[in-house]
Amino acid sequence: MALKGPCPALLLLLLVLLPACLALGQRETRHEKFHRQHVDFPKTSAPDARRYCNLLMPRRNLTTDACKPTNTFIHAGPAEVDDVCHSGGTLRTENYYDSKVPFELTICRLAGGAQRPPCNYRGRTSTQQIRVACMGGLPVLDGTNPGVLG
Repeated sequence: MALKGPCPALLLLLLVLLPACLALGQRETRHEKFHRQHVDFPKTSAPDARRYCNLLMPRRNLTTDACKPTNTFIHAGPAEVDDVCHSGGTLRTENYYDSKVPFELTICRLAGGAQRPPCNYRGRTSTQQIRVACMGGLPVLDGTNPGVLG
């Protein structure tokens, strides 16, 4: 016998909304946030660095409330980037490690104008060593990383 009335519809709604509510309750770790903000591998395709930055910055939620002034994207696998906190890096100070090898990067800088979305970025590609803050053997956000070593 099939159920009648609002109960089946309510049950279906709960089954659909429950996973979304659970996902919202889980906060991103500092390591996950580092990867979301700084690791893009394989590199997202774009015709040039400017368009790449204008595509990736909002896609990675870096322009939600305000335009982030600068951001570096690392085009290497997550495990390779994480290894900078181990054998792939050299301890410099406290919890900062410099990579032993250069990484392919895209550096996005706000191109003047509004500090509020929509944001407009300039982009520059390079291959350089990076500096990351590490906690528990993993790269994390600390407000200043990843840094690019000259």
